[in-house]
Amino acid sequence: MTDFTTMTLERQIACAPDRLFRLLTTKDGREAWGAPSDTAVVIIDAFDCRPGGHEKARCGPKEAPEFETHTAFHRVDPACLVSTESLIIGGELLSTSLCTHDIAARDGGTHLTVTLQIASFAGPDLFDDYAQGWTGALDSLTRLATEPANA
Repeated sequence: MTDFTTMTLERQIACAPDRLFRLLTTKDGREAWGAPSDTAVVIIDAFDCRPGGHEKARCGPKEAPEFETHTAFHRVDPACLVSTESLIIGGELLSTSLCTHDIAARDGGTHLTVTLQIASFAGPDLFDDYAQGWTGALDSLTRLATEPANA
């Protein structure tokens, strides 16, 4: 059985839209903010962020990043980043999601809306993990984007 959900996460970030776009579309940027906590890691093994390009990464606890993600980029422009992502552990497909990042200048900074349309093949409990992971990652992205040394 397949379970489905859609979740939307939003952030108002005190940085220019082009800075946020660079963090969302560069290997170093994605590795820096992708982990949802200090105890987790994202390691990108292959990266080609362009329409038709792909990313292959490992993520999870720093001592054992056991999850694999395979991402296909479909739209890459400063106002909208759209990708599909498969989450795999031990060769088993857990979920596939459509990820849309809408980026808009607003109130002297950037408003980011991330919409996740998720198909879980591992049951509905996986949705809580998605919410926690993405919430933590977007908190990391917000901190990174607003650090003066990185502006």
